[in-house]
Amino acid sequence: MSLTVSKTAHASEPKASILPASYGIYERRLARVQTDLRERGMAGALIFDPENLFWLTGYQTIGYFTFHATFIGANSAPIVIGRVVNRDLALAHPTIAGFEPIIDTADPIEVLTTFLNGKLQGAEIGIETGGRYLSVADHARLVSASLSSFVDWNGVIEELRPSKDDWEIDNMRHAARAAEAGLQAAIEEIAPGKTENDIAAAMYEASIRAGSEYLGHAPLVVAGETTSLCFAMWRRREIAMGDVVLLEAAGCVERMHAMLSRPVVVGEPSDEHIEAADALKGVLESAIEAIRPGLTAGEVDRHCRSVVEKRGLGDFFRHRAAYGIGIGFPPNWSEGHIYAIRPDDPLVLQPNMTFHVIPTLFKPTFGMCFSDSVRVTDDGCELLTNFPRRLFSVGD
Repeated sequence: MSLTVSKTAHASEPKASILPASYGIYERRLARVQTDLRERGMAGALIFDPENLFWLTGYQTIGYFTFHATFIGANSAPIVIGRVVNRDLALAHPTIAGFEPIIDTADPIEVLTTFLNGKLQGAEIGIETGGRYLSVADHARLVSASLSSFVDWNGVIEELRPSKDDWEIDNMRHAARAAEAGLQAAIEEIAPGKTENDIAAAMYEASIRAGSEYLGHAPLVVAGETTSLCFAMWRRREIAMGDVVLLEAAGCVERMHAMLSRPVVVGEPSDEHIEAADALKGVLESAIEAIRPGLTAGEVDRHCRSVVEKRGLGDFFRHRAAYGIGIGFPPNWSEGHIYAIRPDDPLVLQPNMTFHVIPTLFKPTFGMCFSDSVRVTDDGCELLTNFPRRLFSVGD
């Protein structure tokens, strides 16, 4: 099935250069999705997730926080139903056949149902109901007002995303260089009297200068006892001697992400700091050694978790061993909701799956993280991020 573009829908000829990848890649992706629709006997599907839309068409906008629905016909190219200010950007993509505008005084669900009822009365339509971007209220109104019938259509695109194309891997390698630049700058900025904001600013600037776009969520820069609280953020705290500084840096190129983390202590590390860092380094290296196609995620997680359990630190290892990475829009830079390495997970690892391996310990007075981004190869594991693998001590 070739991808059909309605030329009349465009204000000007579409700009193929805006696509992150070649047009043919999106043509093949659309064909795979449409094959699923036809096999199910559906007239089309509605998707709302900006990551899935990007995977399918290469279209990205910071305006995804406003209402966006995309109709994929079983035999026709995607049509976006969204806020009118997003029209020109959407139609600059040759992968998008049309755009139904929602003006700011209009009701998005009314616009969507008018569009569907005018084209698909009585048809069966698949609909994403498992994501974050279709509210319960909007779903109820859509179902009640539509002349079509809806069937849950979840996971179809998500099943195609974990094993990355070569161009996606290349972008993640570029993102890894930006993440490394950010981490290096952050470590160099750490000193007593500096603030968490100073360090975060250095990290952001270096990663952006190295080519990163805006990230799926903010990197982590936290100092002192607050590091023991998972997902705490920088808040102008002043760095003091003896602090652990938790740094998690990231880069993003063409919406593809890579991340890494290294533990830092201000001054001379204590025995407890050294023990924690050594345990986490052991978990990371154990994961890199274990990851290969054919193993299950649960088997790899068990291999990793045993490292900290043998040291008596299992109670402080509360995180999954790794989560999937790739496409990310705020508020999330991971694909961990699709696939991950975690206890008892039956997922079988496949070549070109990509993970952020993130062993983390949250002890009562400090937390530490020691992580890298990796790719599953045909016979093992490739490090996407490359950075000295040690506990850093600064400011002494």
